Amino acid sequence: MSDPTSAQPPHLSVAGDTADWHRLHPLTPVVRAGRGIIAFVVAVALIAIANQRNNSQLVVDLVVLALALSGGFISWLVTRWQVANGVLRIDTGLIRRDSRRFPLTQIQAIDVVQTGLARVLGLAELQLRVAGSDSKRSGRLACLRLADAEELRRELLALSAAAGTLQAEHPPGLAAPLQGSAETGVTSSVLPVPGARVSPEVIERPLFRVRSGRLAVAIVLSRSGAIAAVVIAAVVTTIAVTGSTTATASFLPFAFGIVLAVWRQFSGEYGTRVAAAPDGFRLRSGLIQITTETVRPGRVQGIRLEEPLVWRAFGWCRLAVDVAGPKERGENRSEGRRLRALVPVGSRAEALQMVDDLLASRPMPDRRAPREARLKGPFQYHFLAWGSDERYVVTSRGRVCRKTTWVPLEKVQSIRWVQGPVQRRLGLATVNLDVAGRRVTASIDDRTQAEAGELFGRLPDLARAARAG
Repeated sequence: MSDPTSAQPPHLSVAGDTADWHRLHPLTPVVRAGRGIIAFVVAVALIAIANQRNNSQLVVDLVVLALALSGGFISWLVTRWQVANGVLRIDTGLIRRDSRRFPLTQIQAIDVVQTGLARVLGLAELQLRVAGSDSKRSGRLACLRLADAEELRRELLALSAAAGTLQAEHPPGLAAPLQGSAETGVTSSVLPVPGARVSPEVIERPLFRVRSGRLAVAIVLSRSGAIAAVVIAAVVTTIAVTGSTTATASFLPFAFGIVLAVWRQFSGEYGTRVAAAPDGFRLRSGLIQITTETVRPGRVQGIRLEEPLVWRAFGWCRLAVDVAGPKERGENRSEGRRLRALVPVGSRAEALQMVDDLLASRPMPDRRAPREARLKGPFQYHFLAWGSDERYVVTSRGRVCRKTTWVPLEKVQSIRWVQGPVQRRLGLATVNLDVAGRRVTASIDDRTQAEAGELFGRLPDLARAARAG
């Protein structure tokens, strides 16, 4: 294997059975340490102004900053990547070497992410989503030039599709052909022939684009916006009554957290655009950090349509999907629990059209709850319903925030019978359909025991038939 000599990803080619090693962009340490460096510089500047630090203390701070940058440079220097034999390999580490391999056949999607500093420098990060892995074990190539990252993403997706085709045609135990295929453009090592272009430009069909003004108003009228308004009103009232700002010190951390959460939601969903492409649905969003993601229909675990009470007055709703991917940990845990909003806020017609694009069929919740359910939930009784066909189950519930959930039967992991003390008294029961991760659960609430029993016995056969079909 040759040493890494290039910071840019040329077209992947083979020399024998091994592709060349490549390095990340030289400015990668600056992007990775961007937030930390900015916070450090601001803190040092504030402390220097407040305490009037002397030159010797300033030199110490500069040395600390230089050490931080040198650590990032060393990390960049010992990080390299290659694609060979249908596997993406990323090696890093100076004292403790870390070598990660990602078979292209297991890649679910590849996202292109740009932080604010990366956008200024014209760089981007590639994030590989592999089903069943967590964020610590997911593949990340940070950073590459934006054009190179997009080109590499197209090539890896093409290689992944070609590798999957070969794996289906030649399962383990059967010898793969040694010659290249004119149709797939790959050799036995699941790499393109030298000099061949892997994936041409594809034409995208726009499906949805969020309106910025509507998004801002919708967030203000949401639960987060209401909490932020209450906190701000409490701070202003306290200052007006006491005439002093010191009394609001205990509110500031909570207020900062609420405002930051609202800002993150607006910044993350700003400019959301969805387009249809041959490899799935292209989702682009972000104000400062731009994320480009491909959602393949086969990765969708569930779809949820939310209609908050205040939004219903304007005819607005939100459509989000639960997508198979890495389990987030640490600082990304809250992001891992959040569904991906294809329609952050839009009309009901726009949301239902997106559902039609995602699903082969769209059953509606037309089977109302029995009369006994009125005694258990008099306010949400009229919104309890469910429906199904041979491929999907749909449920609806909620009065303050009406939620309609579609779950593919082929994605169902478990089916649970739930019956609380009140339900036992009224002769009712609930049947829950769980998918991977349980971020979306279809709950067929408050059915009669006879209907719940019939569903509990029939749904496993329907799920098995959907997976087989």
